[in-house]
Amino acid sequence: MDEKAASRLRGAGLEVLGMYEGQEGPTVTEVFRDVVHVDAEPVERVRRGGAGEERVVDERWKARAAAGGLVAGDGSFLVAAGMGPGWVRVRLTERTSVSATEDQPGELLFIARSLCGHLALAASAEGSEYWFLEAEFPKVS
Repeated sequence: MDEKAASRLRGAGLEVLGMYEGQEGPTVTEVFRDVVHVDAEPVERVRRGGAGEERVVDERWKARAAAGGLVAGDGSFLVAAGMGPGWVRVRLTERTSVSATEDQPGELLFIARSLCGHLALAASAEGSEYWFLEAEFPKVS
């Protein structure tokens, strides 16, 4: 696993469990194509520049992830480590801050999916807003 990506995820308070070796569900490329694209419509928006925006982004992302069953019972799910490397299995902790995964200030793109692959959820900085983008994928039997 790329140490820079792992360090960024740990810095955001995620427990890094390792690269995902499973074959179920969509690939990072498939999720990116279906979730983060020019015509994407957010399922929720948060205004940028407001007081406490990072806390709001984190709380709303966690609420959407929990409601959609993206996070497993043990708090684990998959995050994109980049287009090439694939999925990394991580676990939420008390310190997890999705907004802390920004590559550079103001450039948030956090793409996650459930272990079984039925749901993908991204948080993205878009102009004056943070967008939450979702896509459902057929469950793997």
